[in-house]
Amino acid sequence: MLIEFFKKMEKSKWLPWVGTAPFILIPFVIMFDGEVARGVGILAFFASMWGGIILGGKFARIISTCVFKVSDDVAKRLTAAFCAFGFLFIPVLVGSFTNANLGTDIEMHSLNAHFLWACVGAGIFFCVKPEDPKANG
Repeated sequence: MLIEFFKKMEKSKWLPWVGTAPFILIPFVIMFDGEVARGVGILAFFASMWGGIILGGKFARIISTCVFKVSDDVAKRLTAAFCAFGFLFIPVLVGSFTNANLGTDIEMHSLNAHFLWACVGAGIFFCVKPEDPKANG
């Protein structure tokens, strides 16, 4: 019975909305509670996760086509690495900014530690070769 429920849920069109709802609703609840600046800061922090992926991907495409002119395989790996770096580091920059200016009180380690682990994560994503969907079938 539980397996059937999850199979139906997988095909459902509302599942992505349920997954992203907390990222949208929590800041709005904070804003309606009277702390507008804090709610905007937390919303910016949540949005920066997706923004980091987008910025990292665009930066990787620019580097791989205009600067280095690398093969398609290396370009895919660079894109994955920079998306991972953007996802891991851009929210830290936005969180530091919102902590300083909007009083969001997001608890974080130092920027140096986050930068180090974002580089490690990007390196792992660069070393792991993405699967080619054409090769699988």
